[in-house]
Amino acid sequence: MSEPPLPSGRRQLLFEKYRPFLTTPFFFGFSAHVLTPKSFPRLLGSQVELPLTNALWCGSHVGITIYLYTSKHLRSIHTFERLLYSIYGSVMFNFGTVLVMTIVRSIFPDKKVLRLGIGLSLSGVILLVGQKYVHYIDEVFDAVRFRTAK
Repeated sequence: MSEPPLPSGRRQLLFEKYRPFLTTPFFFGFSAHVLTPKSFPRLLGSQVELPLTNALWCGSHVGITIYLYTSKHLRSIHTFERLLYSIYGSVMFNFGTVLVMTIVRSIFPDKKVLRLGIGLSLSGVILLVGQKYVHYIDEVFDAVRFRTAK
């Protein structure tokens, strides 16, 4: 006998709690690829490199887009605009991260381990700052939306 499905409210609370974890493997995987691009073909073979890189890149975009799409401050607008803003935010976030990783790679061209350590640490910081920023915007949105007129 199977268990009954979770009620939609409980399911949504679980999704909201764990949605940041949907994007982190893809985000860190792609950051690692940008930092050490020759490691992936050496570890996995050259046939797997391109599909894996594209999967990590797309997964990072999808994860960030879902995170932004389900944020509180975008819930009240039309679906098209909500999707448009979420995709735009995801593209800006991911390309900004690629730019930072490329700068780290150019600063430490010969030290792969140091480059990977600093780059993945920066990726974690960028991800946490982005999450805190969206959380702050959601709090401000709630404060403005529920403010009483005097």
